[in-house]
Amino acid sequence: MQTINITDLRNYNAKLILEYLNIQHGLSFEIVIPKESVDPDDSNFSIFWQYYCASYAGQLLFNNAKSFAYNVPCPQKQTDFRFQIEVENRNSLSHALAFIIAGYFTDGSTMLRFNEQASKYFDDSFTGKTDSACWGLLYIANQFLCK
Repeated sequence: MQTINITDLRNYNAKLILEYLNIQHGLSFEIVIPKESVDPDDSNFSIFWQYYCASYAGQLLFNNAKSFAYNVPCPQKQTDFRFQIEVENRNSLSHALAFIIAGYFTDGSTMLRFNEQASKYFDDSFTGKTDSACWGLLYIANQFLCK
């Protein structure tokens, strides 16, 4: 299983990500989304936002995976989000990763689209319109949203 930290690909577009994936052995990957330091002045929102974004990123990975697993790190620890996936199609994974990376690391229209779709996913998950693959992350996001 190849480990991919999205921070290492932050300047890659979908084409470059696909080239990177094509030089990896196998079709199993562990995708790492690092946690950021929590802002002590606004820790509830910081934790909510990180779990909210990670849950949507996980859903995007799940949508492109043949098999899928994820961890739910403790909110008070600096443990990264980790998603283990097996894919059949590296091309669709490259597009999902490019969208996730843009959602995390850019300030443009793609980042806005990522946030809009994450918001819809969050709402749809709690109203039963979407069957979330990352309930553990959504649950924690919701707990810190309500504080």
